[in-house]
Amino acid sequence: MKKYPYFHSSLPVISEKNIVDLAKVISSKIAGKIPFEGLENYIYDEVPTIYINSNILGFEVILQRYGGEKGYYLEVNSHPSNNELNDTDEIDIDITRYIASLLEGTPGIKIKYKEIKSEDYISIME
Repeated sequence: MKKYPYFHSSLPVISEKNIVDLAKVISSKIAGKIPFEGLENYIYDEVPTIYINSNILGFEVILQRYGGEKGYYLEVNSHPSNNELNDTDEIDIDITRYIASLLEGTPGIKIKYKEIKSEDYISIME
């Protein structure tokens, strides 16, 4: 049987920037400056959340949480419009470390590496 990849990432980051300013920095690093939107849509109940309303190479990009000491979560997942084919099985592919490597060294962003460390991931220098 054919396999269909489902990509997912939940990257914990810390930034003193507010969610809108952080989103601008993230977009410039990973999404060609496509703007985030939807702060008023409350897609995750009461949690501040913004997203890129475009299918970027089959991915959706979501930034959520309150920031400060608790930080934010940057989610990059297979876009919901990319449904698996009827004759395939879905395979989960975690791209958290890849997304971390794209943002590594970005001023104003600190990646919470301790929360994503695992021997199953590629090594990234801290």
